[in-house]
Amino acid sequence: MDSLVPAFKYHRQNAYGRLLAQLMLLHLTHYLAQFPERRPDLLLAMPMHSARQAQRGYNQAFELARPLANALQLPLERRAFQRSRATQPQQVLTARQRQQNLRDAFCCSQPAQIAGRDIALVDDVMTTGTSAGEATRTLLRAGANSVQIWCAARTP
Repeated sequence: MDSLVPAFKYHRQNAYGRLLAQLMLLHLTHYLAQFPERRPDLLLAMPMHSARQAQRGYNQAFELARPLANALQLPLERRAFQRSRATQPQQVLTARQRQQNLRDAFCCSQPAQIAGRDIALVDDVMTTGTSAGEATRTLLRAGANSVQIWCAARTP
């Protein structure tokens, strides 16, 4: 995982992204069979600010979410949840700096797509959980019933 994720995330090695999505799907299929009441209504990808996405050329979380949505037959919404401002990359910050960096960094531009829904938010890596926490707060304020975080890797 230490080499797969960075190669996919920063060097656009799409084959690694497909492998990560397949591994996630194996786990998620088992999870949802065991807990069918936790099946979400909607998938979202952790959004990137438009400037960073233009620089990188793609959103790796969306590239993971797309095959999951297809395989699990779940809708994937791309525009309802966005990063409203550019932030520093989280990996270079302390836990306290991460919280300050992401405060009010997300918005729901189409809250009607979010309200009343059980959402799974797909991301590539969770480190401290700051991004996931701030994104979850934003989605719940927009009226989501619940938010699950589905990520390919978790750092220690």
